[in-house]
Amino acid sequence: MLSTPKTLKKTILMMSVAVLAASFASPARADSFTAEQKKDLDAMFKEYIMNNPQVIMDSVQAYQMKEQERLQKSAEDNLKDYKDKLTSVDLPFAGNPDGDVVIVEFFDFNCGYCKKAYGDIMDLLEQDKNIKVIFMDMPILSDKSQVMAKMAMAAHKQGKYFEAHKALMSYRGTQNEENFLNALKDAGIDIDKLKEDRNSPDIELALDKHLKIANDLNIRGTPGFIVGDQLHPGYIGLDGLKQAIAETREAAKGKEGK
Repeated sequence: MLSTPKTLKKTILMMSVAVLAASFASPARADSFTAEQKKDLDAMFKEYIMNNPQVIMDSVQAYQMKEQERLQKSAEDNLKDYKDKLTSVDLPFAGNPDGDVVIVEFFDFNCGYCKKAYGDIMDLLEQDKNIKVIFMDMPILSDKSQVMAKMAMAAHKQGKYFEAHKALMSYRGTQNEENFLNALKDAGIDIDKLKEDRNSPDIELALDKHLKIANDLNIRGTPGFIVGDQLHPGYIGLDGLKQAIAETREAAKGKEGK
């Protein structure tokens, strides 16, 4: 069948795009084109893109999907490597220390969705006595986030991390150090000891490790959750957490049945 002029032109343009792309991939071949040929190819390439902008959008979307798949696969692989570290007895937690489902939360005290997630976590702890919730401070939003995280980690040295966590998550007043300390004092924290501990090198190191683990797990914002072996970067709500817990327990039953 004979090609129409329009079809022929499109074919030529598409071939030109392919040739030009190959020329970029092979410097030696690019040098084989004359200046006039390069000019013609450049013009045809621009014309094709101008007339077919969806080609660029499709290419970008395809790249983004592949990149997201790569990051997700990398995060899943890293989660296996971090499994022991994420269930360490040294990490602050609430709930049942021997719970059959472990939830790890990456959060920032100044994150609005983290405050919503705090309510979800409190509901879960009240409703389900067989879960363990591990808290990973991830202070990325402001200097005040850093201050609050260090205070909470200092309270952890007193064995009162969860008391501090609840006090700081519930706090709604003016954000300054004095007010934070007053809230923590009301929660039963030894403020003198907290002041001594909050700037200790091990707390700084621990927070750096939290951020590195989050990055390796492709958790770039807060909140982020790990429920069993499932990664959930983002707020998933109370129902989402319950579903993830149920799926984790179901998967465990399946393993026991084998």
